[in-house]
Amino acid sequence: MKLVDIYRVKTFVVPEYVDAVVQGVLGIDELRVGNYKNVMWQSKDGMEQFVPGEEAVPTEGEAGEKTTLTSLRIEFSIPRDEALLRKVIEEGIYPYHPWDEPVVQVSEEREARK
Repeated sequence: MKLVDIYRVKTFVVPEYVDAVVQGVLGIDELRVGNYKNVMWQSKDGMEQFVPGEEAVPTEGEAGEKTTLTSLRIEFSIPRDEALLRKVIEEGIYPYHPWDEPVVQVSEEREARK
């Protein structure tokens, strides 16, 4: 067993955009773990809420009004390479995500490999 340094990436997406975001990410990196590729997790039926500010460009909801929607969490890991991380976010998530300010969380972790 060995431990490898990775970035864990999470984002939250409304169901109708999940496939587009997933394909966007996979277009940048095949998300390989050992002998497997396209390794990714999705949690279903969470809720997200937000109140768009006056300068926001919301896909859903109106400025100043609370909006609550069903969303899914997409989570995956990539090698700890900052250039790859930026490319995954800027070219794989942002263009396919419906929000003008998507939440993308990144943490530095270690994963076990056989």
